[in-house]
Amino acid sequence: MRKTLAKHISGASLFLIVLLIAIGIFSMMRIYNSHNSIDEVARIDVPLIEAMTNIETHQLEQSINFERAVRFAEEIGIYENAQENFDKADSIFRYLAVLVDEELKEAEEQVKIGIAEAISDNQRIIMKDLLNALKRMEKEHLSYERDALAVIDLFKDGKIAEAIDRVADVEAEEEKFNKQVTILLFEVEGYTATAVNAIELDERNTLRLIVLFTCFFVMIAIIISFISSNKTTIPIDQLTEGVKRLGKGETSVQVAAPPSGLTSELATTFNEMVVKLHDAQEEIDQHIHFSYSTAHDLKAPIINLIGLLDRLNREANDHDEILELAKTSAKQIQTVVNALNEVHQLRENLDTKSELINFEDILAEVEQSISIQLETSKVIITRWFAKCPAVKYPASQLKSIFLNLITNAIKYSSPNRLLEIEIESYKENDHTVLEVRDNGLGFDSNVNGLEILEPFKQLDTSKEGSGLGLYLIKTIIDHHHGHIEVKSKPEKGTIFTIYLN
Repeated sequence: MRKTLAKHISGASLFLIVLLIAIGIFSMMRIYNSHNSIDEVARIDVPLIEAMTNIETHQLEQSINFERAVRFAEEIGIYENAQENFDKADSIFRYLAVLVDEELKEAEEQVKIGIAEAISDNQRIIMKDLLNALKRMEKEHLSYERDALAVIDLFKDGKIAEAIDRVADVEAEEEKFNKQVTILLFEVEGYTATAVNAIELDERNTLRLIVLFTCFFVMIAIIISFISSNKTTIPIDQLTEGVKRLGKGETSVQVAAPPSGLTSELATTFNEMVVKLHDAQEEIDQHIHFSYSTAHDLKAPIINLIGLLDRLNREANDHDEILELAKTSAKQIQTVVNALNEVHQLRENLDTKSELINFEDILAEVEQSISIQLETSKVIITRWFAKCPAVKYPASQLKSIFLNLITNAIKYSSPNRLLEIEIESYKENDHTVLEVRDNGLGFDSNVNGLEILEPFKQLDTSKEGSGLGLYLIKTIIDHHHGHIEVKSKPEKGTIFTIYLN
């Protein structure tokens, strides 16, 4: 009887473990799918925003050159260079007309790809509306080009009065087309918000499903343990309380495991499962936060471009200044796109195999890669690796940690003193610790603290950069179950203490 019961218990335990592993695999697959969904949104949305930005910029240039052609045509015979300037404006206008037509067609192809790869019917409807809007824009732009070129040809033929009479109609067509661009930019923003909201809802539903399955199978484990073990050294109510807390979303709960017995295996499995669930939840939260930050950083320059377009419609004397501001907004979008690519590349390589590497060797490679920057900044780097000369870690990731910390120290160095960076490695309990100290500008860590580790976060926005350097470091550290501490005071410098594993 005892042997039969033992076989049933062993079989049930094996079945339970398989189910827990299946839940873990399911959760990781769902997280992976969420990551892919975010990447897909960025892959469709970012090129479309770039295309619309190019259309808007080149349309602004085209409008400006039409107005220049009109002005110079009226000055032919009055000023010496009027004819030459008229011909130049005419040539640029015709070139930009062809370019905008091509960009509209490219944008249509990008939207068609978005329709084919949309993750919901609602997104597909939005993308189809975008496609229809683009087709209307293409027709209106062709009409605008035709009428504008007709006016320019009248000027060439010397029919000045007739050309001037038709200028107002062309400008009206131009204003109508610009309004279409504004509406389309709002629709693109709506598509982004809809896609991100759908992904976030799917992530929340996935987490609820994982918690539900986990609670169900843990309850089965409790029943098996209660029936089979008469010498349990851990109270069943303690494990039950842990399940209840887990069901409420407290993913850091742990139960004390006895030294041996079925209950010991059950408690250990429960704790391991909770750790995996906690890691999965943290990764989901990080992606949600990163999605919000990315959407926010993309939204600002888009709104700025819309504002510039409205301003262009109202003001006719500072086109060059508005165009320069529009290019600045486009560069801001490009910075966010490059940052997305950098984060995506890092996440793809997070599982790189660890190897035993020397701190000195890695630091030397980093110094060599930024030797010109170090020489220009006149920075002094002091290292103490004697206490812990090596660590088992992916070499590329340790290089990234060194590189981002050193360049960050250079960026925020004080103009009143020579920059000194001290790097030390040592052991603390079972952790390998890397400490990086500098005497730069510093900040109040009691106020900002770990806030500087968030994506796109810069305490001084006048400094060049994407604001992702410290976030990349935190992503690497979190992946290896380490953590980072920051201490800093204004004009006293900063200390980064990194527990690598």
